[in-house]
Amino acid sequence: MPSIRDSSRLYSMEVDPEIRAARFRWKGQPTGEEFRYGANQLLEFVRSRTVTGLIVDTRKMTAHQRSSMEWLVRSWMPDVASAGIEHIAVVHGDDLIARTEMSALDDQFQRAESFPFFFATHSPRDAQEWVAEKDQNTLSFSHLARYFSSLKLFSFS
Repeated sequence: MPSIRDSSRLYSMEVDPEIRAARFRWKGQPTGEEFRYGANQLLEFVRSRTVTGLIVDTRKMTAHQRSSMEWLVRSWMPDVASAGIEHIAVVHGDDLIARTEMSALDDQFQRAESFPFFFATHSPRDAQEWVAEKDQNTLSFSHLARYFSSLKLFSFS
C-alpha cells in the first residue's frame, strides 16, 4: 500500500513501496511558475526516498506551456535521472492535445540517451503495471551486478 504522503492545493505525491515508485498527481492546471515549483517539490521528494520509478498523473491538466515542457526536458529531467529515477510513466488525458504532447515528449526522451525510460498512457493501471515491470527488471539487474561484483575472479596471493 502507498505510504509517505505530501500534498498541496496543486498536487499530491506518495511512495508506493511495492513497486519502489513515487506517484505524483496534478490536481488542476498549474501556471508555468506553479508547474516548476511542483516539479521541483517532486524532485526533492524522490531525492529523499529509495525509489527508481515515477508515475505522474496529468489528467487534470489541459495543456502544458511550451516553455514549461522545454524546462522539463532541458533542466528537470537530468536532475531526476541523477536522483535515481530510472523509469517514468505519465498518465495523460485521452484527448488529441494530451496524446500529441506526450508523443512530442516521448520523442525528446528517445533522443536523449541519459534520461529515464519513458512511457505515456491514458490508463493509470497500465502505468502502474509498466513501472512494476521495470522495477522487477531493475531488481534483477541489480542482483546480478551485486553477484558479479562479489565474485573473486583473480587472486594475487
